[in-house]
Amino acid sequence: APAPPHRLRQEAASKPGEPKLAPSGHAGMPVGFELDAPPESLRWSPKTISVVLPCAEEREYAVKTVESFFKMTPEDVLHEIVVVDDGSQPPLSQKYLTPELQKKYKIKICRHEETVGLIGAKKTGGDAASGDIVAFFDCHVAPQKDWYKDFLRLIGENYRRMVIPQITNLDVETWTQMGEGGGMSKCYVTWDGDFKWGGPDDQYMGMLSGGLLGMSKRWWDESGGYDDKMLGWGGENIDQGVRMWVCGGEIVAAPNSQVAHMWRTGSAKTNARYKHVGDTMKNRARAINAWFGEFAEKLDDFPEFVARKTSGGQQWYGDMSNFDKVKQRLQGCRPFAWYLRRFKSVYEDGGLIPPDVFMIKDMKSGQCLHYMGRAGTSGAGREGVDLKECDASNHRFFWHLGNVDRRTGLCCSGLRAWNTDQCFQGAEGGGRPATGICEVSGRNPSQHWALRDGQLRRHDRCIGPGERAGSLKEAPCVSFRSQGGARFEKEGVRKPIERVLYDRALNEHPETYRLLNKQLAEAATVNTFGPAACREHPGSCVALALIDPSVDEPPFRCLDEQGALSGTPEDCVPLLVVGTHVKRAESGDCLDNWSDQDPETWGFYGCHDGDNQKFRKEGPGRVCSTANDEACFASHPWPVSGR
Repeated sequence: APAPPHRLRQEAASKPGEPKLAPSGHAGMPVGFELDAPPESLRWSPKTISVVLPCAEEREYAVKTVESFFKMTPEDVLHEIVVVDDGSQPPLSQKYLTPELQKKYKIKICRHEETVGLIGAKKTGGDAASGDIVAFFDCHVAPQKDWYKDFLRLIGENYRRMVIPQITNLDVETWTQMGEGGGMSKCYVTWDGDFKWGGPDDQYMGMLSGGLLGMSKRWWDESGGYDDKMLGWGGENIDQGVRMWVCGGEIVAAPNSQVAHMWRTGSAKTNARYKHVGDTMKNRARAINAWFGEFAEKLDDFPEFVARKTSGGQQWYGDMSNFDKVKQRLQGCRPFAWYLRRFKSVYEDGGLIPPDVFMIKDMKSGQCLHYMGRAGTSGAGREGVDLKECDASNHRFFWHLGNVDRRTGLCCSGLRAWNTDQCFQGAEGGGRPATGICEVSGRNPSQHWALRDGQLRRHDRCIGPGERAGSLKEAPCVSFRSQGGARFEKEGVRKPIERVLYDRALNEHPETYRLLNKQLAEAATVNTFGPAACREHPGSCVALALIDPSVDEPPFRCLDEQGALSGTPEDCVPLLVVGTHVKRAESGDCLDNWSDQDPETWGFYGCHDGDNQKFRKEGPGRVCSTANDEACFASHPWPVSGR
């Protein structure tokens, strides 16, 4: 990449309370850096923000974005707006961001004569910025009222903190936010350096999806900013996401800061007009080899990366010395296993570091479930599953437990195809069984499939051989009895390399994880899983199992999330008995007998005062329908342990 012609010299003056610079006087060379610094040493009082906008052929959108930040940021807070013109022709300063506008809106322009891409433009802007906080945004956004307050507050609590605003939708016609705003979309990183939606249920973020973020100028300098060997865009979020955490920082969501963003929808007005440069796969490989350590070996499980190494050599992703310099000045940073342990809720509880992987063999045909997609991200977001001759050398036959069990907060509630982003979710809509993008939080009930007692089942639905050779079908479990049952078993069970490396790291270097393990243990004493009603009132949630008066020892069958009866304790839905109603703890819908007299038929519906939703307590541990005296349930504390 060509050296940016306009690089502003950074002043080395320290702010009050900052550490002295290293003898060389170079900014970002802290003396006595501590990875686990005490919280009080990280607090400070930032006053100003530099807004950095990488702009490549953004034209009128650059003007609107600049105007929005100037309008929505107090004069004493807005230190400057650094616009990096990444090769626009003609230059933005000639036609759009004229000298008059530069003076009016506190604009500082840096220009690349040739396009180097989003990453290089951000690095130029971050290095040029001189405010207390550096906030990076795209050149087609509109900040909303008080957007800056969370940045000042949260970064003031910890100068090593990266802050991510809520990203909402922008109407490009009016340059205003559409709708009421959105929630915080959290991400996690996969073994091939991609990011997927999902993450912990708190303010912390293990990964970021893009580049709308803020951090202190001091932390930008110390942590090294963006990798100057990455071109274009893509992969820098993986680098920054892991870098922040393993080198002593953190990433948090800004709950009240909203920035409306123009999405590329395919319309003429939202199409990109810049020159595409760079190599996203190379960028991802650089991030992985910089921070994954020995876990970078996992790239050999992904054919597209193997092909690049075969054609380009072992070091095909380039020189990594800039990362080495960051680690040298930041106490070496932490190993990647620390990052995996820090986000235990994703990697352990969500099944990304499975204890074992296995094939699933149909005991009748001897064939195994075969995932029909490729390793890594599914381009379609959905893939087929069929039966083929088992092949232990082909990873597409291997599965593992995945997705958090919402009852316990631990692993797992579903089945994930190994080294993919896909989880088994049955035959939705009557089609063939397929997979969908894993919901690691466990909130997608269509992915609650498990291999239990020889059956591949979800509630009372099972998977079995279809009519055509190699096909599969979903049907009520009882319907397979005429075929002798649909029975499956694990085959070729083995411990994957990611688990081998993870266990070894935790066992061989316990001192590295001692403080983190203490923090995780303290957090575990607070129940953060299950519906809020169950957490707020411990002991109030119950599971209801139907009582069959005609049998001395009736089988255990509890109501599941759909109101069906299941013999699997893990399927029991948490319920609240409130007056004469039985409510789902999560949704508040009421148990309804569908206005019939069949004690086997139940569901959940909006609450009303009809008799078909009324219940009465009959002594301890017994709840009966007012409309049907024969329909009674035994009450069990939720969650129900295995029976």
